[in-house]
Amino acid sequence: MKILRYALGILTLLLCFPLSSHAQLNITGFVRNYNALLTQPDHELITGRNRLRMDFAHSFSKGEIAVSNDIQNIYTQSADSIQYQLREAYVDLYFKSSDLRIGKQIISWGRAEGTFISDILTPVDITEFLTQDFADLRLGIPAIKYTHYFGSDYLQLVLNPASRPNKLPSLDNRWFPQLPFSTSIPINIQPSTKEPKLKNMQLAGRYAFRSNLDYDLDLGLLYWHYPTPRYSKSLQTQLSGVQLNLRKKYTQNFIATYSGSLNLTDRLILTSESTYHNNRLVDYFPEDLRSLDLQNPAPAELLQIGQIFSQNEDGFLKERPWLVSMLGLQYNRWGITAKAQLINEHIFNYDPTVLQEQNFVYTTLSLRRSFFRDTLQLLAFSRYNFSGHDFWFNPELTYTGIDAVEFTAGTHLFGGQDPGSFYGHLTYNSFAQNSFAYLSISAYF
Repeated sequence: MKILRYALGILTLLLCFPLSSHAQLNITGFVRNYNALLTQPDHELITGRNRLRMDFAHSFSKGEIAVSNDIQNIYTQSADSIQYQLREAYVDLYFKSSDLRIGKQIISWGRAEGTFISDILTPVDITEFLTQDFADLRLGIPAIKYTHYFGSDYLQLVLNPASRPNKLPSLDNRWFPQLPFSTSIPINIQPSTKEPKLKNMQLAGRYAFRSNLDYDLDLGLLYWHYPTPRYSKSLQTQLSGVQLNLRKKYTQNFIATYSGSLNLTDRLILTSESTYHNNRLVDYFPEDLRSLDLQNPAPAELLQIGQIFSQNEDGFLKERPWLVSMLGLQYNRWGITAKAQLINEHIFNYDPTVLQEQNFVYTTLSLRRSFFRDTLQLLAFSRYNFSGHDFWFNPELTYTGIDAVEFTAGTHLFGGQDPGSFYGHLTYNSFAQNSFAYLSISAYF
């Protein structure tokens, strides 16, 4: 309720701000109904949502005040499930060759499609995974963003006083990702114990080259938290038996980023993106622990597991440098836009105890085609992970033939092979039973 009163206070400020000949209040947004049903029998309705988005922008002679609000009614959860989210609330100040944005804001960097490489400044909400529109996954952060322009090029600096991690589903949620090991031992997930401190302030900067018409280039340097946690593991003995405690752990480290695009021809564009993490957490299990049956341990094995855990002090986590690289091509022909990407995640100083692959390679492909004077749009996106032999496929059809009204229908299909235990990556095979079809109707104003 505090945040709701805060948002209403800002809205009141907007409405009461003295208007002048150079000032105006713009109100935009949409109303959307969204339903997702499992493709598997009995075709359960897994998400039903009404969403109201209202964006207020009040301009004045030297800048703008903007507030973006989200109100949701998720009627598959509870009849009274009304959720409010203040997406953004910031003020923009414009100067002769620079501008300054202060407040809660969404910051998007990078060029990769369907994955996050250097685009990690703004966390995402994946509590319901992909049952939300990709653009609605982003969560705003309190930040100061300064941009200085040098003709078409610009330098951008971001300061964030406190990190905000990705919002993850609970352990009993159908969208909770598969752990890197399977076990019948009861599991308890605990929040991070790290308290916000001044030294944990996050800083980011990038220089964008935009003066050449044939290529774009971005170079960045961050001191930032990676927003997805790893889990520190410990075994706790209780009266009812043993419990495996998983505590969320985050690392703050120096990150260097690069992204660029090059027009090879009028129809062919080469894209690339790389991010080097000075240190990122990886899971590991020693060989003596891997040799035991974690799924259904016998009493003697459970005793051995307890002894190994009692001697461990790092939660079976290590820090390793990572390099994530993407190379892609975009081709436009006959009204079709085709994009293909090849991504590799490489771990340096690798050793066989690490559960993640040293080179985790995956590819994405998207096809987009418009019909009937752009009123009907067909999109097909797919991702395939070579290490786990698993896939995600998302065909979608959108119709905008009626003014300010949009109809969208599609499916998210997941599948592939079971990678087995001690696999440290997200596998879409674990979501195979969650494949769903969806339909949404949006009215914009």
